[in-house]
Amino acid sequence: MLMKIIAALMFAAAGTVGGFSGAEKLKNNLEICRETGELLRISGILIRFQGLDVYELSVRLKSSPELCGLTFLNELPIRFSEGENYHEQWKKAVMSQGNLPEDEQRILLGFGEMIGTSDLQGQLTSISGFEAELDALEKRRKEDFLRKGRLYRSAGTLFGVMAGILVI
Repeated sequence: MLMKIIAALMFAAAGTVGGFSGAEKLKNNLEICRETGELLRISGILIRFQGLDVYELSVRLKSSPELCGLTFLNELPIRFSEGENYHEQWKKAVMSQGNLPEDEQRILLGFGEMIGTSDLQGQLTSISGFEAELDALEKRRKEDFLRKGRLYRSAGTLFGVMAGILVI
């Protein structure tokens, strides 16, 4: 009987951990979305007021503590090297970060393709478009976290307890 009780408790704990894990993934997606928005805002400010090129921008973005979750920034070049394409390096860096949700990855790839390819006003217009898209995405991510996060935690615990009862 003791083994059954221990097994039941293990199932309950596993269900709870699974539910909390699902909620944590939603929270991480929201945080990455917010950091991506911050990256766009910082980039827009630096381009507008300081006219930074892509390499100077990379240096500034790497040193921004608000962007620590965007680990791909560490792979960006900080100076021009003969035969290397900044936009390809940006794409490679973004693709190397495994925890980027698909929508944020698409926005970051679009930003990386656009940055440094047009005049100042063209870049700022594009950044505004990306920011508008990201604002809507952040609202959706926040709603998902608030609604589904609670559901995942509750359902995980419930299913774990149900499985534990079935064992007994």
